[in-house]
Amino acid sequence: MKTISLLGYALLGLLHQKERSGYDLRKIFASTPMGTISDSPGAIYPALHRLEKQGLVRGQSQPSSGRRRRTFRVTTSGKRSFKAWQTKAISQDDVIHRVDELMLRFGFMDETADPDHARRFLTSLMRELRRYTPSLRQYLKANARYMPLSGRLALESGVRDYEELLRWSRSSLARYTNRKKGARRT
Repeated sequence: MKTISLLGYALLGLLHQKERSGYDLRKIFASTPMGTISDSPGAIYPALHRLEKQGLVRGQSQPSSGRRRRTFRVTTSGKRSFKAWQTKAISQDDVIHRVDELMLRFGFMDETADPDHARRFLTSLMRELRRYTPSLRQYLKANARYMPLSGRLALESGVRDYEELLRWSRSSLARYTNRKKGARRT
């Protein structure tokens, strides 16, 4: 199995949308929230090279205003790898350690998977959040009086983030469900 970094998956998702140059990709990371995935513009070109070496993207040189410009597109193998990553089951470990990765997976879902998969993803995310969030709340309740104020407040913030993610998941699932019902009526 090919090892692909989170940046690599972000690049595959963006290239799945359309063919782009390294410069185009750098602009996306510099001007959108995707910059949290890679705050180093210099990391994008080596990641593209690794993806190309793995056969997941293919680069092609094209003339552009006197300079040769290289554009990249996702290969069939790259599409398969991306979809396998995007549609894999959500674990509690993902919820604890990889929430940003989960959101990246979900962010490309309408373009690379079907709406039923988006609903399954959200249902699974809700299930794992319902399992994990109460244990955080319980830990906070049991240990708050022993914690320094700053530590307790930081933990409260984390608990609230998880609770908000659970609310968001419910709301998002309802929107997908309503969209599906509306599509059946037409």
